[in-house]
Amino acid sequence: MELYPAVVQDQFLNSRRPDFQQRMARRHDGQPKADRHQHQSGNGRTEPSETGAWQHGENIARWPISYRLKIGAGCRSCRRPMTQNASIQLARMAELGMLGELIRTQLPDVVHAGPSKDTLQRQLSYLIEDGCLITARHEGRYHGVVALDLLDGRVTACYLDPALADATTPRRLMQAAEKRALMFGLRKLECCVRAPALRFMRSIGFELAAAEAAASQAILVTKQLEENAPAWIKDVFALHGQLGIPDDYGARHRLVMVPDARNLDSIGFDVYDREQWLTPEAAKSWRKMHETAVRAGVELQVVSAFRSRKYQAGLIRGKLDKGQTINRILSVSAAPGFSEHHSGRALDLKCPGEPPVEESFARTRAYRWLKANARYFGFQETFPQSNRHGIIWEPWHWCFRPSHSQAS
Repeated sequence: MELYPAVVQDQFLNSRRPDFQQRMARRHDGQPKADRHQHQSGNGRTEPSETGAWQHGENIARWPISYRLKIGAGCRSCRRPMTQNASIQLARMAELGMLGELIRTQLPDVVHAGPSKDTLQRQLSYLIEDGCLITARHEGRYHGVVALDLLDGRVTACYLDPALADATTPRRLMQAAEKRALMFGLRKLECCVRAPALRFMRSIGFELAAAEAAASQAILVTKQLEENAPAWIKDVFALHGQLGIPDDYGARHRLVMVPDARNLDSIGFDVYDREQWLTPEAAKSWRKMHETAVRAGVELQVVSAFRSRKYQAGLIRGKLDKGQTINRILSVSAAPGFSEHHSGRALDLKCPGEPPVEESFARTRAYRWLKANARYFGFQETFPQSNRHGIIWEPWHWCFRPSHSQAS
């Protein structure tokens, strides 16, 4: 690995791109949030817009790719000792200030030519919220950062600190980016690089997007992710093909794939007398929450808990057979592979006197109790009003999340 003499900035990914300000304008166009992201269906439900259900993600931060290292297979020319491997993880909101400072100090051209400090912070917060900002960090210092643009299916930023990053850092960051992209259902990942990085990108499976690209200043490379995906993800892709679910479903709605849970405990029977299941930890917490609610005079009833992706596919097939369109179905039902119910941690709840899975549940005392107390048992409302996923409000849907931090 050789130190590169100067920062090489890729103008193709620079904030001075001709379409950058237009994309920013579309994101902050002043329209009410509900108008930008959703529209009313014939039955009064709010559905994701056909033109892009969650448009704020379309304008994520596009600071320049900065190759301060000539990335090679080894480190024979590196004069410094190898540093301890940094941990690769998703950035957290608590790091927003530090990451903003990193961009302003290490990539100053971004601030001078494009986003203001507030806009940059806002862009970074969107990336962090979507789990699309991946860091290599050790002892409080950033060795590298990679950002993903889900709607473009592209790595839009790759920063490496020449004083800290070792030979493994770029490879591990890119592997994490590929894994993360795949979890959103992306079958292909793109990246625009300079010539010095081309050999490295080829070594990790990327190929030139066009034969003549090697001679250009900005080289577009792509990698097919599907062929090396785990079997369960290939199964999700196959189900989507059979049902006619759009390839960009996960990316548009900022939803990640969820494997079927294997270790499950019974939590008793639902309102339809079907036995329901959750993971042991979620089941234990549900029982405590249910008992506490009863003592408070609130009765919570289970409508649904664990559902496999094949069961979810069957629900969608049944609706298709009744003549509903796939877009209509996906406005109220998650695509197989993307439902939190697969995890064995999600519950659909109701209370006596209320119909199941209806917004009217939000007007009940049971819902108010959940809003005030569910978090103490690790449960959260996944799809509140005007949620970032562009999914209709689901006051009945609660998911067990004892920890907010996620490793990539």
